Amino acid sequence: MDENRRRLTSGVSQAAWGYFFLHIDINIGPVSILPAFVGYLLMLSAIGNLSAERRELKLLRPLCIILAIWNGTDWLASFVGTDLDGLFVPLDILVSVAGLYFHFQFLTDMAALAERCQPRGALIAMRLIICRTVYVTLIAVVNVLFSLPLELRDDARVAIAILCGLASAVAALTAMFGLFSLRRSIAAENPAN
Repeated sequence: MDENRRRLTSGVSQAAWGYFFLHIDINIGPVSILPAFVGYLLMLSAIGNLSAERRELKLLRPLCIILAIWNGTDWLASFVGTDLDGLFVPLDILVSVAGLYFHFQFLTDMAALAERCQPRGALIAMRLIICRTVYVTLIAVVNVLFSLPLELRDDARVAIAILCGLASAVAALTAMFGLFSLRRSIAAENPAN
């Protein structure tokens, strides 16, 4: 396997494992043993490995660093039984919007890479685009529903937010499996190009 293909498979693998850390949460008490900031660090490494193929990914690097720092700080706060959510609502909104933009653009770039590297007739790129759209839309809905003041949250809104959250996690995990399929395609002896 040549160096370029090795870098691509490593980068796509890091991106897939990044989504794993972002959406699988196992806690010991209040502390996650699969912290989200590790997911962003993996994605930061993926950006480094994939930016030669997708130069647009370099533009996501500062945003990825900010999201890693935010999630790392939140993880550290969990050791003392608190979190950053709700402490300063405008900052929560900015971080939510930054996360939405990051994932939209990141999965768009992964789909463009898949378009080049997937075997003929494979639907990896289309699957990533669908997952991207569903994921970002549902996360936006969840963010809006949970940003409502407590007195405006009724049981139906909370139930809808929880269902949208679960569906967005399924979309993200489907994207993760799509990225693993893309990794296998890139590692194959005869890629489409």
